[in-house]
Amino acid sequence: MQQVIKAIDSINRVVGILLSLMLGVMSILIILQVISRFVINFPLTWSEELSRYLMIYIVFLGAGLAMRHNNLISIELLPESLSGNKRKVVIILVMIISIIFFAILFKQGIDMLGMVKMQSSPGLQLSMSIPYASIPIGSFVLAINSLAVILDQLSNKQEGEI
Repeated sequence: MQQVIKAIDSINRVVGILLSLMLGVMSILIILQVISRFVINFPLTWSEELSRYLMIYIVFLGAGLAMRHNNLISIELLPESLSGNKRKVVIILVMIISIIFFAILFKQGIDMLGMVKMQSSPGLQLSMSIPYASIPIGSFVLAINSLAVILDQLSNKQEGEI
């Protein structure tokens, strides 16, 4: 069990590095866009589109990391009112339901890729399957982090205490 958690945490470290890079690139692009549009009066036609696609990836991947560390917005009235094993059962049940949802989202995202692979983005002229790939990638990261929360609960680990 601990090996699976360590593997997921290793994936999360890579995802965290990617998120940092994406956020840095997006910030630089937005600053360049503002300078080029309002100072130079020559707007970059592609920067806004690339920033938008980076933001989509940042949200999906960041949600997976937030799931792992219990930083997603949630209503915790029921788990907070329970204690011990009852609380663990509720948390595990919620994570199982979440994994089912993420599996459905993953499958629908893969299906969506087939529908948009021939479309091109207007500014960058790249396949729309690249931005839409954020759906299955993000749902996979969310699912494995939900699994890590379940394994933490089963191993009595109270670190993130969801």
